[in-house]
Amino acid sequence: MKRSADTGRRRRTPAVVAAAVLAAVPMTGTSTAVAPAGTGAPAAGAGRAAAASPVGRWALKVSFEGHTYDSTVQFTPGGTAFIVGGGAGRWSRTGDGRFTFRIAEPMWSERGDYLGRVSVDQSARLTGDTFTSSGVSRQYDADDVLTRSVQAHDTGTRS
Repeated sequence: MKRSADTGRRRRTPAVVAAAVLAAVPMTGTSTAVAPAGTGAPAAGAGRAAAASPVGRWALKVSFEGHTYDSTVQFTPGGTAFIVGGGAGRWSRTGDGRFTFRIAEPMWSERGDYLGRVSVDQSARLTGDTFTSSGVSRQYDADDVLTRSVQAHDTGTRS
């Protein structure tokens, strides 16, 4: 899955992201949004500046196994996280300048058959208008059997 700002049905290159926000695992398929994963909502921070929160749109560089992919993620004030172009989940504040996010992204064949999903689980550190994160992305087949795990690293720039 490749996190991108493309919309509608499209052909995907062999990449399954875990981004973000997010790592990635190679696989051919097309993604659409799914039910949120993860727990918790962002903590309300009295007097926090907008830049101290991940809320907003981020351009990502997702790296794993020597490859880097571009993606886009959106974090909402209520704790929802979206991969722009497919995939949804949750984010939570875990401390000053720190947050986690978990996103599930489905994989579809060109014919629209469900192939499985990728579960992205990242811990991030926010500094100004950039964040870095790392975590594991897990790929599951259509029977929900774990088929692969990769360590992934993201760099996000507020866009």
